[in-house]
Amino acid sequence: MKNIALHTSEEADGFSEAEWLAWDEFLSQSGETSIHLSSRAVRASLESPSRAVRVARWTDEEGELKGIALCEDSQAISQGVDDFLEGTVWFRRAKNWLHRRGGFRFGVRVIGTPLASGPHGYRFAEDVDEWSCLRQVLSLPGIPSNEHPAPKAPSTWVVKDRVCTHPWGDGFRLAGRSQWRREWVDLEFDPVMRVSLEGRGSWDAYLAAMRTKARTKVKRILTLSDPLAFTSLSADEIREKLPELHRLYMNVYGRAAFRLGCLQPEDLVLLKEEMGEAFQVWTAQLEGQTVGFHCGMTDGREVEAYFVGFEVTYNKSHALYQRMLVEFIQWGIASGCRSVNLGRTALDIKASLGAEPQRLVLHERSRNPVLHALARWAARASAPKQHVLKRAWKEEEDDSVHHEVVAATSVAAST
Repeated sequence: MKNIALHTSEEADGFSEAEWLAWDEFLSQSGETSIHLSSRAVRASLESPSRAVRVARWTDEEGELKGIALCEDSQAISQGVDDFLEGTVWFRRAKNWLHRRGGFRFGVRVIGTPLASGPHGYRFAEDVDEWSCLRQVLSLPGIPSNEHPAPKAPSTWVVKDRVCTHPWGDGFRLAGRSQWRREWVDLEFDPVMRVSLEGRGSWDAYLAAMRTKARTKVKRILTLSDPLAFTSLSADEIREKLPELHRLYMNVYGRAAFRLGCLQPEDLVLLKEEMGEAFQVWTAQLEGQTVGFHCGMTDGREVEAYFVGFEVTYNKSHALYQRMLVEFIQWGIASGCRSVNLGRTALDIKASLGAEPQRLVLHERSRNPVLHALARWAARASAPKQHVLKRAWKEEEDDSVHHEVVAATSVAAST
């Protein structure tokens, strides 16, 4: 292929409007869309003063765009002994020992976004050597931010997330020696839970396709959460409520055993300003008190659940978290979308609402030999618990939904 040149920026106005339009056109023509890799979402992340984000474009000698990528220098924080991995006795003992003083943290350079799960990191033309391009970005100096004007580049690299065609529950281990490149390690966590809306273009059609037990569960969620009032916020209203929204967010996210990156308060405002109606933040009020919020984005084809936050006290009594998941699904139906991505965690709850698991694998490499050895050992000694998930759809629906998810997975894995 012809020589291609790398162009990078750490600022939204580092590329012209014409270059951002070309970015979106290239993403669309790649055959694998991504809300998080769209120019509006990327520009919002570049404008965040607390995050260290860099974007990259590759063009050939004629100026034709040949590749795009998103990169962020972040922190991995392990603050507890999680229970979503299973492993050997020695692995469990090692986890307890490593967290004996409250956990640890280390810098990570991520190709993709730490704040979302899925293949949102890069796209290349078919005639481009993607590894040569990604290596250029991984090897660049540290990314400046308001907090760190001239930081040192992290020594640990992560490329996330690639879609895996192996179905959830087949016992196949993705983690361990890398199937991508030598000297890297493949890691797997919980799958992404995705609700197909094909053939379910209305709320009634969605409910009618469910098994009686699942439909009863949805109706119970709506009954318990009926006292809640949900309100969509404007950019000014989000800005006014930022301290409260971030506190609610940390109520949930702050308890996670392992965190890669953290939503910054200003991110919500920036996303709203850049994306407009395509990004929504809703608050949940109970008797005039804000007890939770959820936010998400859409490109007209898919709804992406982004983050939630809530007062734990009201979660069980008012089915708060489950109602938020239902709200995402109803948004997807009302918008005419084909699917709703509900993210990782809470697999059983999401499966009971019709979500199907999609396995993802990320690739890790650390230039610190100790960290690299630990990651390789942990990947070999542990794996996500592949327990059987609930089936929400009627028998005649099960096969069609499963085939559609497999087909979508296969397309994504081949790109």
